[in-house]
Amino acid sequence: MIDTKKTIKTANMLALAKYRKQLRANPQLTQLFVELTDTCNMNCRHCGSSCTQANGNYIDTDLLIMTLASVSEDFDPSSVMICFTGGEPLLHPHFLNIVRETVKLGFPWGITTNGMLIDEKTGVQMKELGLQSITISLDGLEEIHDWFRNQEGCFQKTVRVIEMMNRIGVPVQITTVVHRKNIEQLENIYQLLCRLDVFSWRVVNMEPIGRAKEVQELLLTKPEFLQMLNYIRDKRFSRRTLMDVHYGCSHYLSFEYEHEVRDNYFLCGAGIFVASILCNGDIYSCLDIERRPDWIQGNIGYDRLGDVWKTRFQQFRMNRAELSSMCSECKEKEFCNADSLHTWDFDKEEPMFCHVNNKYGVRL
Repeated sequence: MIDTKKTIKTANMLALAKYRKQLRANPQLTQLFVELTDTCNMNCRHCGSSCTQANGNYIDTDLLIMTLASVSEDFDPSSVMICFTGGEPLLHPHFLNIVRETVKLGFPWGITTNGMLIDEKTGVQMKELGLQSITISLDGLEEIHDWFRNQEGCFQKTVRVIEMMNRIGVPVQITTVVHRKNIEQLENIYQLLCRLDVFSWRVVNMEPIGRAKEVQELLLTKPEFLQMLNYIRDKRFSRRTLMDVHYGCSHYLSFEYEHEVRDNYFLCGAGIFVASILCNGDIYSCLDIERRPDWIQGNIGYDRLGDVWKTRFQQFRMNRAELSSMCSECKEKEFCNADSLHTWDFDKEEPMFCHVNNKYGVRL
């Protein structure tokens, strides 16, 4: 008997694999992440970039604005989303001025924030500068969220910020990082977000990167990872679901889950859709990828980002499945392409995460 669903998925993923090869030769910059600072007002247990209050680096405002002006000349600014992040981006002393110049240059923009520094005045100012939605983290009910974020009272503050942004008229997307202590709270979190009128819920698993390596016992086991995927899929296919629920962009999830827990099929965009500017001016790709000196592509202090995008980034655009003995015999390597680069083990030349081979970071 023909499995129609699998046949359709195979055809779609083969087409995507062909498209990926074309993108390596002709990459399309659509997202530019700007790390405004590596300083943060929180000390979350899982932080992928290990940001703390002790850090003190802030991107140079004038140099950044000059760079964005050059990007607007080299690309269609309306097709490049500028994503401000950190650390905590709102800690940058010239955040609003940077956003104003970004808008003048014709870029759409967004922000990823812990929300702790947003008051109504700041929220209104961001809306007036064209902010269409905001992404804030909520990682459990009150006790678990405060514990995970290492700050008492941040759950209640997060709830108040969500309510405030809704009053202002800026839709809120919530990201929840799922780990062993909050996986049983998913339905309770969903019910809370419905009451808060959240329009989108992005559910991701805790990754073995940054500070999360120090708390490996929190990483999901295989049964727990499947529990999370099944929960997301059930919500997406239920007529009673009141918001957009989806898994994040990371990881190839096999024929069983691809295009069922998110709208799109897996495609790691590092270096083909995504570039980043670090707070010291270095040019990089996805900010979650391990910061390696030999993978820095240049610096906006002396390189034009558009030229760097066109002539470098080759390390990010290669087929890593060809490097890995673990991937070489895999029947789905053409669809996966060695999975996400942010969970690539650079020493072993293999993915730390592989849904097909039952490899889920550190824990099994």
